[in-house]
Amino acid sequence: MNKYSFNPYSKIFPQLFVREKERIKDALGAANTIEHVGSTAVPSLGGKGIIDIAIAVNKADLDLVTQQLTRLGYEFRPTFSTKDRYYFIIYLPDPEEGTRRYHVHLTYPESNEWKKLIGFRDYLRTHPEMAHEYAEIKKKAASEANQDGKKYRALKEYFFEKVSARIILIQ
Repeated sequence: MNKYSFNPYSKIFPQLFVREKERIKDALGAANTIEHVGSTAVPSLGGKGIIDIAIAVNKADLDLVTQQLTRLGYEFRPTFSTKDRYYFIIYLPDPEEGTRRYHVHLTYPESNEWKKLIGFRDYLRTHPEMAHEYAEIKKKAASEANQDGKKYRALKEYFFEKVSARIILIQ
């Protein structure tokens, strides 16, 4: 299985997110904000098929929620985290793929990380022409990166910067 690939959007993505959101909510409590982000959160946008989940909690609760997520089976990845966003990964059973990768991005509502995750998703949802452009960039990056994650991200970086600049203008 290639890590950096491009697959078409599946109508199952929102259902997978809701199912995992409920499982997380049961463990963390309903007071936290849990959002579907990333490519699987944008209808018709293809990509790697990873279900990305953003969770916003009080900043003081980041370590507690980290413990709760690891008890759910999520692996905390400090090397992919920042001081304002903790990163987790899990593989769960999947009706289409057999197993699907999920990422959790744990942060707090005032962080720039949260604003970027939600802003990028919302922008692509409301600008289908930009979602289409992003899909083409992702296809090209998957093809040219030759499974090199650093190169894959670099090939997409200018698009993130372009959308981020537009989000700032809107706010």
